[in-house]
Amino acid sequence: MDNKITLSPSRVKRWVRCKRSYYWRYYQKLVRVQKDTPMSLGLVVGEALTGYYSMSPSPHSRSQELMNKELQLSLETNQLKFLNTELKEETKKEWEKIVNVSRKLLSTYHDWASPKDTFHIIYVEHPQEILLTPQIHLLAIPDAVVAVDPETNMVFEHKVRYRYHSGDFGIDYQSVGSCLVSNSIGTLYNILEYGKTHFHREPIMRSEHELNYFRDIYIRIGEDILSTPADRLYPMPFKRCSCEYWELCNAEQSGLDVDSIISELYLKSVHKSEKPKEETDGGEGE
Repeated sequence: MDNKITLSPSRVKRWVRCKRSYYWRYYQKLVRVQKDTPMSLGLVVGEALTGYYSMSPSPHSRSQELMNKELQLSLETNQLKFLNTELKEETKKEWEKIVNVSRKLLSTYHDWASPKDTFHIIYVEHPQEILLTPQIHLLAIPDAVVAVDPETNMVFEHKVRYRYHSGDFGIDYQSVGSCLVSNSIGTLYNILEYGKTHFHREPIMRSEHELNYFRDIYIRIGEDILSTPADRLYPMPFKRCSCEYWELCNAEQSGLDVDSIISELYLKSVHKSEKPKEETDGGEGE
């Protein structure tokens, strides 16, 4: 059994959600073979915003022309993934919808954001790792970290959603983990609501007490993972599972041939950790 571990927000969330899913991902290192490349509005818009802010670290360097350029680059990059794929007609229509909605969103985003974008970008999508204990590390990759004033840093997270309600992002592992690794006082959520083509900025501040509380939660989860043998990682009883390993759990519980399913649907992955991801809706996926 390992005596050290590097946690990420997505790794912790998987552990909390289902121990067997964690087993397949981190002990067996199985990654599902993607026969069809998934399309995501959140992916296209997120990559465009990442490029936009990466290329314009100071407020005066941001322009509509730069936004259009980064969106076009994101569309071209993602479309390339589908050139060698035999797309179904409904998939082609979904891609056309993504193109149209992303252009509609970001064609008006710059005018809305310009008065609010007074911050300077410190870094964009840069992995940060801290030591929680000698045995437990925490790794997170914020969308961006910004300086809202000379003394204050905040995590800047992009969210693409069909509907948004104030307070939707009160607590999440990604936000708290990003704050801990970047020494930020909170998260500035950048929300693009494509159901109404509305934009929102919602800052959520984290007190020192709250950050210390969640640091302790990460430590306890890390200790729990390190102390739990792999053969004790069972799926939750009677749980209706929708993760990428549901066929394996179903086969195990039904006495079917698990090895044949693994050889058909999964590949072995050699990785130290996985990039943090989030459970989202409305155009984004884990």
